[in-house]
Amino acid sequence: MQRALQLHQAGRRQEAESLYRQVLGQQPNHAAALHFLGLLLHQTGRSEEGVDSIEQSVTLQPQNADFLNNMGTVMRDLGRVAAAVDFFRGAVDIRPDQLAARDNLGSSLKQLGQFDGAEEIYRGTIGRNPFHVRARIGLAETLQEAGRLDEAIALFRESLSIRPKDAELLYGLGVALMEKGKLAEAADLARQAVAIAPAMAKAWLLLTQVKRQTERDAELAGMEAEHAKAPQDSLARMQLSFGLGKANDDLKDYGRAFDYFAEGNAIRRKGIDYDPVRTRDEFEAMKSAFDKAFFEKHRPSDISDDTPIFVVGMPDKAFAEAGQAYIDMLHARYPGFRHVTDKMPGNFLLVGFLHMMLPKAKIVHCARDAAATCLSIFKVHFRGDSHRYGYDLGELADFHNLYTDIMAHWHKVLPGVVHDVRYEDFVADQEGQTRALMAHLGLPWDDKVLAFHETDRPVRTASAAQVRQPMYQGSVDLWKRYGERLKPLLVKLQNG
Repeated sequence: MQRALQLHQAGRRQEAESLYRQVLGQQPNHAAALHFLGLLLHQTGRSEEGVDSIEQSVTLQPQNADFLNNMGTVMRDLGRVAAAVDFFRGAVDIRPDQLAARDNLGSSLKQLGQFDGAEEIYRGTIGRNPFHVRARIGLAETLQEAGRLDEAIALFRESLSIRPKDAELLYGLGVALMEKGKLAEAADLARQAVAIAPAMAKAWLLLTQVKRQTERDAELAGMEAEHAKAPQDSLARMQLSFGLGKANDDLKDYGRAFDYFAEGNAIRRKGIDYDPVRTRDEFEAMKSAFDKAFFEKHRPSDISDDTPIFVVGMPDKAFAEAGQAYIDMLHARYPGFRHVTDKMPGNFLLVGFLHMMLPKAKIVHCARDAAATCLSIFKVHFRGDSHRYGYDLGELADFHNLYTDIMAHWHKVLPGVVHDVRYEDFVADQEGQTRALMAHLGLPWDDKVLAFHETDRPVRTASAAQVRQPMYQGSVDLWKRYGERLKPLLVKLQNG
């Protein structure tokens, strides 16, 4: 068994597997052999068989915290995060000081949006080990995602006073300051991070997001050098590709920019589970479920609270319960706010559902030229698994066509519910269009809305730095400068 573990750790998996199976041939209930064989199977793409083996080991040794932690890791890898939480929590209950399990539990709770639980775990870890950086970063990121950005920034600064040369802390504070709109400070922190860890691709990417490239300087050369060294198809290569695409777009070198964007997207697409046919079926199912007959038969909930303003780019009692739960969440998270804007682009698919839940909520549809919209998505490195359709020009065009079709459906079955605004109209007449929007929302006029880019409110979208820039006419037709490179996109957009 010891030899099998040594081979496994050395990466000689085929030999290790053979030895694990030999052990199990002699002792079918050998918990360690079952466990590590299961991990090996998972690592070599045979997860279904591997999970069965690991589950057997956990059944045999239910008090083994390491086994529980590993089982949770496999569950999370498979996207079963809620199940992973149970295993991580079991490991922590058995061994409260096991840092790996505590980190995994905190990050999984954060991933599920259970911020209070994640905060409790991370604070407990820091209480036990004040210098544990992963817990400090995890807590700060939890506070960020919970909308407590100032607290997150304070925690990052406190942590840096303890470990001032920690590149991960410098990067984390840089991201938080970008969300706060402190772009110059964010750029300085990104520079400090890459000075300490030159191969930290995400810090290079952050630098390009908060810095406008005006010349081919030493920083650009440094990023190009790291890109050349990064392994093909690696996460680092992808992040550097998106960063170099942005830098060359700034320099108006659109051919080179497109090459980098294409590489970054191609790498990302390989790691994405996206089925265009299933997506099309989901759109059709939504249209069929929420057709004109449905709205003639069912009345929306009687919730009169108009706190939410939805900005989109998707039995009656169930709708009322869902609407009330959403309202309760808003008032708990944002006490004292008269209105709260939900700007998740994917909400466009849910317009019928949102109207049934919250009939008094305003729904604003922000539209833009199709090619410009698609290119703007293609140029951005998104966090997590959002916008899975956005990493291939053909799939991106197909998705945009589905989006256009379902928005036409909502206008047909819910006339007057969705208020359209067009980006190009705002650029041409910002004040006039803004006044019309404010009137539709029933909000009083304030001249500050014309200087939206000067706000100090947190912005957590992928375009957090871009939001800090004023509108400009040149952005309307920027996509045309990419010329023939966008032909696969344009053909599909035109053919519908």
